[in-house]
Amino acid sequence: MNEERHLFTLHGVWNGNSDGDGMLTAPRGTNLPFGVPEAFGGKPGRTNPEELLLGAVIACYSITLSILAEKRRLPLERIVVDAEGEVIRQPNRVLKFSAIRLHTKLFLVNADEAQQQTAIECAHKAEEYCMISCALRGNVAISVEPEIVNA
Repeated sequence: MNEERHLFTLHGVWNGNSDGDGMLTAPRGTNLPFGVPEAFGGKPGRTNPEELLLGAVIACYSITLSILAEKRRLPLERIVVDAEGEVIRQPNRVLKFSAIRLHTKLFLVNADEAQQQTAIECAHKAEEYCMISCALRGNVAISVEPEIVNA
């Protein structure tokens, strides 16, 4: 069986030196300014690569979790994910993501104990199946801390 392949594109422009300004443009025309993080001396008001990576993890994880919950017929109303990304400066001065922690709230409607347990299992399974998590696996430790909220 042949692999199924998909191609995704994004356009980026950087103007100036390390204190410059960047702009990402999606194919549908959405613009997103980016730059050096404020923590590293950058200007405020823009996103940065670190936040963009966390955003990709949250988006992929949430979509994957919603698919798993739907297949399991869980009464999932909403998913709220707060991500923490830990970046370390290595001895060679290179910055590296070392860990990403996903604090996940699953809002379930009238869920019984079995459904709540299944939702917790799906929350962990979603990290295993998420394409972005798979791309990071082996380089960045990703953990999931799910919490059930009765909606």
